[in-house]
Amino acid sequence: MIHIKTKKIANCIHHTHWDPIWYFTAQDAMVQFSYNMKELLDAFEKGLVKNFFLDGQTAAIDEYLELHPEDRKRIEKWVKAGKLFIGPFHSQLDCFISSGESVINNLRLGITQANRLGGVSKIAYLPDSFGHSQDFPKIFNQMGIYDFVIKRGVGDEYGLGSEFWMESNDGSRILVCTMLSGYGYGTYAFKDGTLFSDQAVDYNKIDVKSLIERLLEKSTIKGEFVFPLGFDQNPAILNIDELIQKYNQESDEFEFQLTTWEEYMQKIREKGENLKTHRSELFSTQYHRVHKSIFSARSDIKTLQDQAERILTFEVQPLMSMLDRLGVTYDQGIIDKAWETLIKCQTHSSATLTDETNEYIKVESNNALNIAQATKVYLMKIIALSLPTNQKNIMPLVVYHTLPYERDVELELDVYTRSKDFKLVQNGEELPYTIVKQERQYGGVLRKDPVLLQEDQYFYKTTVIVQLKGFQGISYQTIYVHDHENATNKNYISPSNRSIENSRYRIELMDNGIRITDKKLGKTFDRAIYIDESGDEGDNYDYSYPDEDMIIHHYFETASCSAYNAEGISEMTLNGQFDIPSDLEHRSQKNLDSTLKYTLTIRLREDHDVIELKGSFQNESKNHRVRIVFSTDFANSYSYAGTQYGYIRRETEPEGLKVWKEENWFEEPSPTNPLLNHVSAVGDEYVLTAFTRSVKEYEFIGDGKKDIALTIFRSVGHLGLPDLNRRPGRPSGLDYKIFETPESQLIGEITFEIGISFYEHFDANRIMNDYIKYATDIIYYQNQPFDKAVHAISYFPTNPLPFFVPEHYHFLSLKDSEGAFGTVVKSADQSGYILRIYNNEKKEVQAGTLNLNLEQAELYTTTLLETELEQTSPELDVLKPGELRNIKIVSL
Repeated sequence: MIHIKTKKIANCIHHTHWDPIWYFTAQDAMVQFSYNMKELLDAFEKGLVKNFFLDGQTAAIDEYLELHPEDRKRIEKWVKAGKLFIGPFHSQLDCFISSGESVINNLRLGITQANRLGGVSKIAYLPDSFGHSQDFPKIFNQMGIYDFVIKRGVGDEYGLGSEFWMESNDGSRILVCTMLSGYGYGTYAFKDGTLFSDQAVDYNKIDVKSLIERLLEKSTIKGEFVFPLGFDQNPAILNIDELIQKYNQESDEFEFQLTTWEEYMQKIREKGENLKTHRSELFSTQYHRVHKSIFSARSDIKTLQDQAERILTFEVQPLMSMLDRLGVTYDQGIIDKAWETLIKCQTHSSATLTDETNEYIKVESNNALNIAQATKVYLMKIIALSLPTNQKNIMPLVVYHTLPYERDVELELDVYTRSKDFKLVQNGEELPYTIVKQERQYGGVLRKDPVLLQEDQYFYKTTVIVQLKGFQGISYQTIYVHDHENATNKNYISPSNRSIENSRYRIELMDNGIRITDKKLGKTFDRAIYIDESGDEGDNYDYSYPDEDMIIHHYFETASCSAYNAEGISEMTLNGQFDIPSDLEHRSQKNLDSTLKYTLTIRLREDHDVIELKGSFQNESKNHRVRIVFSTDFANSYSYAGTQYGYIRRETEPEGLKVWKEENWFEEPSPTNPLLNHVSAVGDEYVLTAFTRSVKEYEFIGDGKKDIALTIFRSVGHLGLPDLNRRPGRPSGLDYKIFETPESQLIGEITFEIGISFYEHFDANRIMNDYIKYATDIIYYQNQPFDKAVHAISYFPTNPLPFFVPEHYHFLSLKDSEGAFGTVVKSADQSGYILRIYNNEKKEVQAGTLNLNLEQAELYTTTLLETELEQTSPELDVLKPGELRNIKIVSL
């Protein structure tokens, strides 16, 4: 009897991985892609290529069509034929520090564009992102996506095969295929004819044979594995059929079969054995680098991106939705442009590039922020301009509340008047206010000779604190500024000697540092906040500790202090400096030859319990890391950090630290972690939570990991370094090249905004709602003639609205809701609005009651794609564990 050996199946997927920027510029990529795409289209037409997977994104093809609109029909032909696979993402994203709205809009824009071109691939494909969020299943499912293909983040500690189910805390799940050996491990050997030789190695110089053996061992389909044919920036393989035929004739062991991701994922569903379920994030460093400290690289850029996200999500979209209801048309084009500009910058490489490409990302991130700011100001301006006043000296100042909570707010306003005396009036009643400062400024034509300045062109800018009561969710109120009138209830701030206080906290600068007293908890924390400064011999990808480090702690004890207390808002400002080494050489010598100067402003507000910290460092040193640290008095085995729509529990001392060197992991499983919005230390007696409006990395440090350290900045000078303490082996990036990046030393001023609060117990919804209030500014606009440079867009003449505008308006509010607010937007079909709310917890909570300023409306629950509708009522019942709910509001 003749025994015929069964060949192992190599499932070949023809593709490219396309980075829009890296060590090359966006322009380099654009030119190369143009020629690659022309070649690919010709190859389709000549029958040289049967199918091609375009990296799961649409950004490159969008740009291509801007340059080559004549090729649109050619592209549509192959997309519709199921030969060219595009989408569902617009661009490959950073999976941990992109907000929920960023992920949703990335998919929304990608799916929309792909469908315009003939159809979208429903494979969520992130081959090079550095780990993956636990919230992806719940987001992807609502986008109609149930398959997920990745490379990084899976390790043996999870006990998974190459294929498995990934499940969010709401029960949503996706089928995951992990390319454990990479997305192009055998491509070059395949193309140059050396696949079955000893010369066949991947980009990590690991032999291809051992990588295939790893895949066969981990595969849930017996005798089969994925063999991706493509790699970074690769064009199509024009002789792919010929090469497959060649290797099939030469090999008795392998059968190479050209397939697609859609076909392979279906094969897993049909033949996969013992598919396990993973219910957490994917963030292992064992088989691939995930760069666990990448989130602090170029913190200046990440601060811009954080600000743009927050303004779009919590201010612009709700504001535009509210004013659309009044008659100011919702401008989807502007919203799309803002998100598209931003998400192109939130790359999976997370601003870890050369100076030239980092500058491009910084400029584009700032452009996204400028679009968001300009849109917000225009919308505020158009209402203020359209409110008529009967007297010249009365000016409307409109305050906008863009969150659905009903509450009173404390405001700090800049009021512009001709006279130093003025009243603030609302609903015919004078409002009391407290003056923080008042400046006399000139608004006429500037001249060199002061004698030529006109006296009647001077005006006053007065910063005041005022309380506004009774905001009904997403709404606005109008204050009228009465110029040249004496206020009867005007107060001034009370200067304080080294302390500030409100009903919840007392904060003092003591001889040994900052003391915080929490009156609600009945606890006092000494040396509650400090600066941690240390060396960093890493690069733009990763922090790495030097062999000879010198760690310096500064407790603000030598800082100068100014402070004031006022009704509603109190503030303390610390200015100081301390000595540090100027570089790694001086650090190894314990030589403190440089100075780190800082400013820190601590603010207390009566309208929420977050202690706000805002400040800057003046950096003059190189290769070091600076963190602000918040102390607790208990040990922490875990941190509890916010995700897009929930929270994740992470080890503060990962188990992998014990074995990673012995087992030759690709990178240390560092305890540094991404900070999207908040992170908590959870003790038996209380919880300490840190919030961010800027920086994106945290670590628990100190004895027992009792303190939360937020990385304010890392100062480094290279893209890619070899053999780091935390990352042994080749440089990340190009294995043969080190790029100098002096701009990444961040010499100069670095700003930050962070906050802390204390809780009796951990409630993820309460903490997330506190974050949202902290993350969202109460915004306002005064229609005044004195200074048109307050907002650049104010310079543009604008016609008032041609219809009546009320001086107060309420759009919608959520009452008695225990869930968190996502955002509100116009529906895709323009028939209504979509309100997003979600439950961060793993238990049911009350969704609350939806109050609408509509005579008649129909409410539906729907998906993120808005494809399924189920009628509901304003009594929203409960949010299920982990639920992300979209409520469609249609006015009748």
